[in-house]
Amino acid sequence: MTDSRTPLVSIITATYNRGNVLRYTVASVIESGFRDWELLVVGDACTDDTEQVVGSFADPRVRFINLETNVGEQSGPSNEGFRHARGRYIAYLNHDDLWTPDHLETSLRGIEDTGADLVFSLGVAVEPGGRNVLIGASPTGRYYPGFGVPPSLWLQKREMAEEIGPWRFYRECYTWPSQDFLIRAWKAGKDLRMVPEVTVFIFQCGPRPRAYTDRECHENRRYFERMSGEAGFRERELSALVLEQALAARRVHPVQFIRKVLILVVEKIGLRLGIAPFELALALRHPRRGGVIDKHRKRAGLPRPRRLAGTGRQEAERP
Repeated sequence: MTDSRTPLVSIITATYNRGNVLRYTVASVIESGFRDWELLVVGDACTDDTEQVVGSFADPRVRFINLETNVGEQSGPSNEGFRHARGRYIAYLNHDDLWTPDHLETSLRGIEDTGADLVFSLGVAVEPGGRNVLIGASPTGRYYPGFGVPPSLWLQKREMAEEIGPWRFYRECYTWPSQDFLIRAWKAGKDLRMVPEVTVFIFQCGPRPRAYTDRECHENRRYFERMSGEAGFRERELSALVLEQALAARRVHPVQFIRKVLILVVEKIGLRLGIAPFELALALRHPRRGGVIDKHRKRAGLPRPRRLAGTGRQEAERP
């Protein structure tokens, strides 16, 4: 059974064989204080229990779509989700991240009050070992391509997404397809604004080698349970984050300080010339398009995609 009403917000979650963590991500959406949404979970040719996990919620607002061919990264599932989306606003939620119950309400208030084309809230990247990191903070209050903004933080107007076009396949980008989309929107002069509230907890694969093959979910489960049942959870997490970043600032070596100043100077020059510093930095580290995703897949325990015969695209080998 599906919900036939047109929702205000369409949420798109791209996923591949991580049903164990996906259950907490979907649950965080269902616990949202804002109710007028649909969630499109798009599998990248999933072969695990993902469909059963999504179906277990028995919520007509949640739908599962599974691609027949594995793309190997988010662009394919995200674009397929957009083709099915009906909402006036489009949000993305990575399959291992968690939204706080007020995330959608906070983001909607931000985009409707400012008239921005896209808003992004702040996120806490949960790092192994307990040293968490704030993500999405902009000194100007607006996006510029000197830093990354994960799609789990975004809320955008549908018409902006249609104008900028679909996420590009990763072999067409020096950066992640999601960040390539933001950079294209920035170059097009779109109004991309920060909402200065922490509403997302992020569990990146980078610091977690073999995240897909080991199928660990204890961090996601623990944070979801704390977020759902522990009074003052977010305030305690933010206090710990502020303390850690204050201590880190005191530990900065003079050489590191000089390096940061030089980076800021280069960023300002690049921005004035219309060059995206974030994309340029990744291109210097990974000279071949798609190199950053290939490295990410290897670290996460996923095989290198193989090229599909007769196309410029690739299909990931099944682990």
